[in-house]
Amino acid sequence: MSRLCQLAPWAALFIVVASPVYAAEAPQGLSGEAELGAVATSGNTNTRSVNTKARLRYVSGRWRHEGHAAVLRASDGGKVTAERYVLSGKSDYDLSPHNYLFATLRYEKDRFSGYDDQVSEAVGYGRRLVDRPTLTLDLELGLGGRHSQQTGGRRRDVGIVRSAGKLGWNISATARFTQGLVVESGSDNSSTESVSALKVKINGNFALKTSLTVTNNSSVPPGIQHTDTITAVTLVYDF
Repeated sequence: MSRLCQLAPWAALFIVVASPVYAAEAPQGLSGEAELGAVATSGNTNTRSVNTKARLRYVSGRWRHEGHAAVLRASDGGKVTAERYVLSGKSDYDLSPHNYLFATLRYEKDRFSGYDDQVSEAVGYGRRLVDRPTLTLDLELGLGGRHSQQTGGRRRDVGIVRSAGKLGWNISATARFTQGLVVESGSDNSSTESVSALKVKINGNFALKTSLTVTNNSSVPPGIQHTDTITAVTLVYDF
């Protein structure tokens, strides 16, 4: 998979696109969050850096949308050591209180991943298996495609099966744990991304979040590791 990189604050850019959240997790209308904090990476890069993130949500009736985009860039002694661009979006439509359809799109360009760019899209069905006041669990299954351009190689277009899950646990009135997992399996590669996060409210609109992101690719170009990790501690502003 791509090398995870150090983020220069002045180079961070976050753009919003569409993708879903549940009414139980976000109010009707527009909301979002912005993060600033420290990041440690291991795997293809071993750095410590500043990390900034942003996310925007929009909930309207049966539609739920969430968008995220980021630019990550690092330099060492004037030399660029990491450069990564990610843009993703997802939208769902409720068929019933616990069943929905979804569509998702993701673009990634990582200078140090061995790929010039990678794009994946999928549509499918999702179901909320657990729906309690303090605990939720959503599972998804869909079909789509992945388009990748390996550095110095030819472009490949393959079909994929996308499976995903998201767990949300309100530990207390001020603490929430989330676990997300996405697996995209194709004939050329199976990619997995796991994101674990604990968010604790400080006061007002501010919270502290710790997170661990693990990405893995079953097939990578020579010289690239299969697994990358990001450990982050961030200050979150909810709006």
